[in-house]
Amino acid sequence: MLWALLPGIAWLAMGDPTPLLTALGTSALAVMLRSSIRLDWTVMASTVLGIVVYFLLPSMLPDVLPQVASNSEAAIAEALKNEPQLLAQLQPLIGPMISGVLAALHSLVFMLCLLLGRYWQSTFYNPGGFGAEFKQLRLPLAFTLPAMLAVFGANQLDPELAGVMPVFTVPLMLAGLALFHGLVTQTKASPTWMTAVYIGLFVLGPYMYTLLIFVACLDSAWNFRARLPKDTAD
Repeated sequence: MLWALLPGIAWLAMGDPTPLLTALGTSALAVMLRSSIRLDWTVMASTVLGIVVYFLLPSMLPDVLPQVASNSEAAIAEALKNEPQLLAQLQPLIGPMISGVLAALHSLVFMLCLLLGRYWQSTFYNPGGFGAEFKQLRLPLAFTLPAMLAVFGANQLDPELAGVMPVFTVPLMLAGLALFHGLVTQTKASPTWMTAVYIGLFVLGPYMYTLLIFVACLDSAWNFRARLPKDTAD
């Protein structure tokens, strides 16, 4: 981690905090995963780190964020020039939502780096262990239900709080992917189905992302994998 921090500090000096935040955030999640041996807890903990990043970004990117927000506000104002009432509702949310999306992206990078490291560890010491662990990832309803209510009710919150909402979607998206992986394995379906899911996520973007969030919430309530015969293979 110390070696990883050196280039991260150099990048920070050049104005980009992402490598340093990634090294620190991934290391913190790795420590939690090692101590808890619970991937679901670790995924939920990434939300806390994402919220921390959300409040740090304005001070770490003091020049970039206002410029991006200004450009976004101008673009949205042009697109909604015939709907002044809707524009008035959205305008206070633009800046916080941009920070929230960037914080969610950081949170996602933390988790992807952690999962990559966990995969490497499994490959060396416990082949197939990571796959079995990830395919069983399921978030408790105590997390998914409040998260979904907050996300859908974001427009009723203070703009600064509403900006945090994208961070809560990252664990749900990962849990949705884990559900598809688990179902494909348990039903012995063709791996082509997972290829289609990832292509859909890349091509359809927000629509597929929303679907993954939705199925993750349903899985929290009904635990689909427990209702299917389990495959004994890793």
